[in-house]
Amino acid sequence: MTARSVSWTDAASVAQLLTRASSPRRNAGHSFGSAGSVALARPIPPVAPALAPAPVAVAAAVVPRAITVPPPSRLKSQFPAPRLVQTSDNPSDCLDALLAWTLDHQRCTGAFIADDNGLTLAAHGISEAHVSLVGPLLSALVSVRMIPGIDATAGALWLGDNMMSWVETRNERGGFCLGTVGSEPLSSRAFEQLKDALEITVRRL
Repeated sequence: MTARSVSWTDAASVAQLLTRASSPRRNAGHSFGSAGSVALARPIPPVAPALAPAPVAVAAAVVPRAITVPPPSRLKSQFPAPRLVQTSDNPSDCLDALLAWTLDHQRCTGAFIADDNGLTLAAHGISEAHVSLVGPLLSALVSVRMIPGIDATAGALWLGDNMMSWVETRNERGGFCLGTVGSEPLSSRAFEQLKDALEITVRRL
């Protein structure tokens, strides 16, 4: 028996292959319905709802509190004034020290020192109009001191919008007056402090 060539064809085998190719094929994974529609074997999973945004913490606004600062005159009155200490024997230095102490520790915007003749020895923070009143004021107090039961060594009066307060003391050289000008009356304690400071100063004049 001779060997087959590469071009040999078995007619029965070819016919069997053609028969299988012409038979309809079945799809085990899909079922076909109407034209163009395809039913999937697995259901489509539902879409998860969108997550709500997390709440954002909002910091509360801090409203600054208004701080009320009392005027300088009120700040002075909250603390007791230290007693005046005179360290110089020079009369001019003593008067300057008394004036500075008064302005630093009493509720006033101006101060003056005068003698019983109405001569202003030192002044700061007062107008010329107030200075001109010192002489007539002290002259009037000379008559007031003669009235029994009247203490004219301290007093106060309104001059427009300002209050003028004063204290007096005397020595062998005469009378001296320490006065203040401010928007408020002085307390009884302030009058005592002023008179004590004036007496300490007059001892060195």
